[in-house]
Amino acid sequence: MSKKLICPLFAMFALAVLGCEQGTSRKDVAKAENKVAKEQQDVQKAQAKANEKIAAQEQDVEKARREAMKPVIEDNANAQNKADANAKIQKEEQQLEKAKADANAKVQKEQADVSEAKQNLQQKEAQFKQTQDRDAFITQVDQQITAVDQKIDQLKKDKDAAKDNAAKQQVQDKIDKLQAQRDRVKTAENDIKKADVTKWQDHQKQVQTQLAELDQLMKQ
Repeated sequence: MSKKLICPLFAMFALAVLGCEQGTSRKDVAKAENKVAKEQQDVQKAQAKANEKIAAQEQDVEKARREAMKPVIEDNANAQNKADANAKIQKEEQQLEKAKADANAKVQKEQADVSEAKQNLQQKEAQFKQTQDRDAFITQVDQQITAVDQKIDQLKKDKDAAKDNAAKQQVQDKIDKLQAQRDRVKTAENDIKKADVTKWQDHQKQVQTQLAELDQLMKQ
């Protein structure tokens, strides 16, 4: 299995483990980068095609002008031929201007597509950074919750080892406080997981506040 395939799969696995809403992966950013490159190539192709069409039309104009400049004997027939040649020049020049206008419109459209693709790329890069930041924060919170769970398990053993009911109740009170605060942290963390990746920081402060209170209880 290639490294390019492993990375997106690992990112998806990480999201599943963390329980987060789908974020933006490196694969999404890569697709956006490829889109920009493709649109830039389309601009180059459109410009090259336009140049070829304009060059061909310029040749037609030049050909019509050469035909009109050929010496002729002045008579009615040749006068008509001269008028027809001038009309041909005018027609070819009009077609040349149209070719230039069409080419310019096509190139501008392709350039607009490039701008749109670049804007999308910037958005994907920003969302990817937000996804990474969110997932790193969730991992940190989960580590702290794991430490609390271990503390609670130890307190339960301490309670079992206590010799009298008063001591047991004192340990149980600590367990209850830790468990309740641990659950509040988990609830706040779940709000982050369920939020859109662009909105996760709206819930970060609440988690940090609950973690600070949990940390105080851990030190008691």
